Amino acid sequence: MVVDQGVNTQLRLQGEIVASLERCESLRAERGRTELVSVLSDVLGEPVSLEGPEVHLQFVSLVRWCCRRPGGLHQMVDCLRLLEPHSPEIARLVELGDEWAAYRALPTGDWDRLAKALRSVRLSDDPFEERRELRRLADVATDGHCDDLPVRCRSVWSLFLHLADHNAGSGALPPAMVLVDCLAGRLEDSALAAELRRYNWRLAEKFEVTDLVEQARWRNETEADDDDSDVVHLVFEVDPDPVDQAKVVLSHWLSWKGSGWHGRRRGDAAIRRDDLEAEVDRVIAELEAELGVTPDAERVSSIVVEFALPWEMINTAVEFWPKASPSDVSVPLAVDHPVLVRSLERTRAQRYWLVWKQRWSAISGEAARPYWSRTNGGWDLTGMAVELNDTSIVSLVLSEPPGDRRGRAWHEAAMAFRAGIPIIIWDREDCSSSHFHEAVTRLFAAGEVRRLPDRLAQLRREALLANDSDGPHAGRSLAVLWDDAERLPEPLTSGWGSQGGI
Repeated sequence: MVVDQGVNTQLRLQGEIVASLERCESLRAERGRTELVSVLSDVLGEPVSLEGPEVHLQFVSLVRWCCRRPGGLHQMVDCLRLLEPHSPEIARLVELGDEWAAYRALPTGDWDRLAKALRSVRLSDDPFEERRELRRLADVATDGHCDDLPVRCRSVWSLFLHLADHNAGSGALPPAMVLVDCLAGRLEDSALAAELRRYNWRLAEKFEVTDLVEQARWRNETEADDDDSDVVHLVFEVDPDPVDQAKVVLSHWLSWKGSGWHGRRRGDAAIRRDDLEAEVDRVIAELEAELGVTPDAERVSSIVVEFALPWEMINTAVEFWPKASPSDVSVPLAVDHPVLVRSLERTRAQRYWLVWKQRWSAISGEAARPYWSRTNGGWDLTGMAVELNDTSIVSLVLSEPPGDRRGRAWHEAAMAFRAGIPIIIWDREDCSSSHFHEAVTRLFAAGEVRRLPDRLAQLRREALLANDSDGPHAGRSLAVLWDDAERLPEPLTSGWGSQGGI
């Protein structure tokens, strides 16, 4: 007689859940068990009863009843937490409930062997580094759509159980299967890696998605970087209140160096516009403190700070916003960080994403000269649109600093957005000055366009070192809008949204 290993897994899980309930102090007396099913009945909106004369049989019937209902085990544990909040069995019951839900989502006769294999995987001996690696894997497995991990996700196994509850996107593998494939690609134990791949392949055959496993577009995103240093991108988004101009929502994401967007949204704060500088400084301070306690802190080469701003704020000198220091004297952000500006309008105008992404892919081309908007004559926007259709153009220099939407700068920028041009440059005070023109020419002549943010950061540091007696320095007023089409934060799912548009 052939034994169905899947049935054995179900019986094992139910048996372990029953054993945990029997160890709960509050459920040893009949009154506690009666109270549990009473609370559970209230939560579910249907009667739940204890069946059988013996305590063990009562728990068996209760567990089987909960297992037949989606989320039933987790609801039972929530009710138990109300009766016995400090029970040592709560954490174990939560994990067993997660495992039951994961098994139902990804049923296989190899489940127990898979569980043993995943429990044996350790990404790091340091818990901080382990947590960081788990977040990276979760971002890749969910294509950047995983919120911050629950506290209980402290191992590969617990992350697998968590991701098994996430649905696959259109034309994508279930995130838990992506995780298993990613793990197989980085394990030194070839036998264990092969076992994980066999498990994934059997599931792929079951779900008829073997083609997606073969394509495995996520694999390059988890390969180790040859560089010994890590660059962290902290992306702020300022969303104005359409009614009260004194209010904004400040959202921020954290993304590690790499292609594609796998940013982790870390918060949304509704604040007054006057409090923006202080809130940005607070977020940066928290991030630096968090990174400082990681074992690989010395590998963080820089924190790039990006601001997605509405047009009305695009000319704000955010790189010179104050950053607190141990003394009473603050220093500009540009001292410690490359600071970039992005267009909030472009991130919301999906109509132009296609040309934006196409033009961004040309940024590594040889043609580095920017397109200079004409500073004399009338506005020939149609002619400008025709000229900007040249796909070798990836940057545009405005003829005047940004102002309101009636000004020339907005119309020039709108033509750049329409053409998908990702880089826009201007001087915050005077776009016709000779030192501005010379600085732009030097920035583009010094190397490939992709390295322009690094050269801009250096130019700003040089400006901070310059004396007023030396005359105007372009680094004090030169601004660059750098819209990376590969890293696109998601907009607020609720709230007032941005003003204006393209």
